[in-house]
Amino acid sequence: MAHVALPQAAGRGARAAPSSPAITRQGRAEQLRRARAAAQPLRAAFPSVEQLRIELRFEDPSSISPTAQVHVLYPPAPAFFTYRCPHSDCDGEFVLEEAVRSAMSENAHAASGSVLCGGARTGKQGSKRPCELRLAFDVSAQYHGGT
Repeated sequence: MAHVALPQAAGRGARAAPSSPAITRQGRAEQLRRARAAAQPLRAAFPSVEQLRIELRFEDPSSISPTAQVHVLYPPAPAFFTYRCPHSDCDGEFVLEEAVRSAMSENAHAASGSVLCGGARTGKQGSKRPCELRLAFDVSAQYHGGT
C-alpha cells in the first residue's frame, strides 16, 4: 500500500472555499454538487475497476471528532473525490484525487495518508479560526477478475 503525502492545509489536499461573501457555504455545496454531477463515471475514468473504497477518519484536537465515513463506489458512480469538511461551520474541503490516482497506479491497488483541513471555522461573534481537523484516509481498488 502506498502512503500518499498530500500537501497540508493550503495545498491541493485540503482547501478552503473562496472567502468572497458571494460564495456562501450553501453556494459552495451547490458548486460541489454540480461538479459531482458533471464528473465522468468511474467506469470511464478507471475502466478496469470493479469497486473503489474510500475510508475517511477524522481527528480534531479542539473539539469532538466527526464520525468516520466509508464511501464505496461502483462503475456507474461519478469519479469525484472532493469531500467537504464535516464540521458544519467550516468552509474547507478535502481533495483526494491524487490519493485515488496513486492507489490505481500501485500494484497493491491501495493508498493511505493524512491531511489537515485548510478551512476556517466560525467562532464567537463571527470571528474565524483555523479548522485543525485532520483527515486520515485509506483508498483501495478492486479490479475485475479479483485483482
